[in-house]
Amino acid sequence: MEEPELRTLVTLLRHRATDLPDLEAKAAAGGLPKSVRETLSAFSNDRGGVLLLGLDERADFAFVTPFDAPKIRNDLASICSTDLEPPVRATIEIMDIDGHQLVVAEVPELSPNIKPCYVKARGEYAGSFTRSGDGDRRLTDFEIHLLHTNRGQPQDDRAPVPGATPADLDPDAVSALLRRVRARQPRAFRDLDDETALRRLNVLTPTQSPTLAPTLAGMLALGSYPQQFYPQLNATFVVYPGRSADEAPLGAPRFLDNRGFDGPIPVIVDDALTAVMRNMSISARIEGAGRIDSYDYPVEALREAVVNALAHRDYSPYSHGTAVQIVMYADRLTISSPGGLYGTVNEADLGSEGVSSTRNPVLMRLLQDVVLPGTDRTVCENRGSGIPTMVRETRRAGSALPEFRTRINRFTVTFPKHALLDDETLHWIQGLGPALTPAQQMALALMKRGRSVTNQTLRNLGLDARHATTELGQLVQYGLAVRIGERRHSRYRLAEPAMDEVPTPPTGISSGRLPRLATAAPAALSLGAGTDPPTENRRKVLLAALSPGVEMSRRELQDVTGIAQATLGRLLAELVAEGVIVATAPSRSPHRRYRRP
Repeated sequence: MEEPELRTLVTLLRHRATDLPDLEAKAAAGGLPKSVRETLSAFSNDRGGVLLLGLDERADFAFVTPFDAPKIRNDLASICSTDLEPPVRATIEIMDIDGHQLVVAEVPELSPNIKPCYVKARGEYAGSFTRSGDGDRRLTDFEIHLLHTNRGQPQDDRAPVPGATPADLDPDAVSALLRRVRARQPRAFRDLDDETALRRLNVLTPTQSPTLAPTLAGMLALGSYPQQFYPQLNATFVVYPGRSADEAPLGAPRFLDNRGFDGPIPVIVDDALTAVMRNMSISARIEGAGRIDSYDYPVEALREAVVNALAHRDYSPYSHGTAVQIVMYADRLTISSPGGLYGTVNEADLGSEGVSSTRNPVLMRLLQDVVLPGTDRTVCENRGSGIPTMVRETRRAGSALPEFRTRINRFTVTFPKHALLDDETLHWIQGLGPALTPAQQMALALMKRGRSVTNQTLRNLGLDARHATTELGQLVQYGLAVRIGERRHSRYRLAEPAMDEVPTPPTGISSGRLPRLATAAPAALSLGAGTDPPTENRRKVLLAALSPGVEMSRRELQDVTGIAQATLGRLLAELVAEGVIVATAPSRSPHRRYRRP
């Protein structure tokens, strides 16, 4: 790591006033804390990260003095090699910054076939950790199970369904499947009787009794009503009026739609898409001599996301009680399923054509030949084209790219409800200073919305790998982005100088680098355009918003004041500690609001 990059990371921590999912600082003033082992385990089991030793989080990430950097480095190297299983192969170095020494450790993500990394003294189930927000948490038994199954090929979709018989399959769907495979693969299936063909397709499997039973894959693809045996192997759909489950306009219902979708996977896909489309608005634009109607979200991209969630989810007994969840908010739509990415595929690979690793190969094989209701279109292709299709369709619609977030126990795709480069974002980019390429503008727009950007992100936008690296490297040189991690683990976040820039200018001001706070600050404060307002002025703006008798949530305060999210959180914590304002609920409660005492 170079000194300018380290300096940017320290600035980022101080600006956000908290650790990040892939960046952790510890004081280590009197030696290495025991929690270092947990962080090393967590980074190794997650997406890797950077550990900075010699910064005190409780003192606004000030340098620790005195600090014995050589001893800390040696102790950390010893812990990496002897206290964790498998050993952590971190790159550890001592770096100088502003006359102080820090120990910097870059921890790579472990290969999936050897996870989890755990603290030896605690054992695998008590000593395995992952990142959660800005800290570490112990892996659940379910998550460790998923990591174990990732070492080989899961067999859950081949398992017989207890209590089910061939009569529980839909005869019309079975007949249609057999006709299709006999026509497509005559050598393998033409001369087989139905029962033998269904056994070859793993739709039916022998059991301990003399009879055959449907497999889980066979039931999910062809069953008359799979939920008779697995009530929660379905999909649910909820529409909230606000931007979160707890945010709703005054007088609005808690949710606008709420339903579940049962049946085999083809029916669930069809019913879910119908319900989502019914809850989307349609806008029209004139193109050439005609009118084109479009939904809030590209329907083809949503179809692929729903199919992916149902086909690639975890079907082990641990998750039989968990449905695929489709949630529509005022500003986005999310689709999540149990079980993270399977195999060697990681987030950086998503969007590349042909990149695929199948957790449920029997189910995927069947869905290639099972058609959607009322069509001759099969449910999926099993060619690794699902996520590239989502990316392509959102680009074609001019929407913001979908965000893919994987954790050990869950995979979520989020479709933002907005154009990526809207007028507000373009103005913000224009105020940053340097002339930026279209790809760099897209990258900054994604970072501005809280996204980490990778080399693959720009490849999804049409760049080759070399040009993507060059474009992102220039953003770091300009001081607009900061890189975390090395080589294929590199991720880029918005750097501190760009965080508080204003997207739209206040009336009467036409251009320039405008702090976002200036547009929201009361006129009497006279913060002035073109300067970053000091903390004391931010406190005044915050207290002005919380006038006597007013009670507001953190999100409402951010909207009113324009203060950056991390800065706002720090100011609120300080004011509560000082007794200047009062919080109405515990810190982790979704109902927490703030008011004057």
